Amino acid sequence: MTSGRVRDAVHGIAWAAGLASFAWAGLGLTEVQGAPRSGHGTVAASPVVTTAPPSGLRVEGGPNADGWYAAPARYHWVAQDLGGGITSCQGGSVVAVDSAVPRTVYGTCVDDAGRPASYVGFSYRYDGTPPTLDPVAVPAVVPRHGVVVAQPRATDALSGVARQGCNGGRAPNTRRLGLHTVTCFVLDRAGNVATASASYLVVDRRLRQG
Repeated sequence: MTSGRVRDAVHGIAWAAGLASFAWAGLGLTEVQGAPRSGHGTVAASPVVTTAPPSGLRVEGGPNADGWYAAPARYHWVAQDLGGGITSCQGGSVVAVDSAVPRTVYGTCVDDAGRPASYVGFSYRYDGTPPTLDPVAVPAVVPRHGVVVAQPRATDALSGVARQGCNGGRAPNTRRLGLHTVTCFVLDRAGNVATASASYLVVDRRLRQG
């Protein structure tokens, strides 16, 4: 190749490189900002830090295991954040009106970047009325060392009876003569408790036979 042709080829390559640089600049395409170059002229990849929205969303102050509230209360959502932190979480107050119809509420938490967690909801019912009981000891008059059974006879019109009993689950004492009292209780599914007492009389068997 002659020297003139070599000069023409070099000029052509330089002109093409300049045109390419002008075209990239005109399109707004630039290199990665802040990306260092290696010693071989290649661009080293910069690590991109990405964080996910808040996770582990759950409710604090929620209803009991049966889904009931028995008293006015507040609830709120809490979450975990692996980035900058949680900015705010939603919450509310229980509607303190007796109802067997479930109410459902939803809420979330927002991180410092303004990203909300996926909404989580829960349902609850409300029973602020204690159950009732009408305990009785059978028989009401029992001979000494005889057997008497205490019955709580509990009812609950809304959430229902969860547990009931008398005298701590023990048999009433009939060793001593005279009037005795046992205490009975009832617990409904919302957590309301009521108590009442029943009495029975222990008498001497010989006196009853006479």
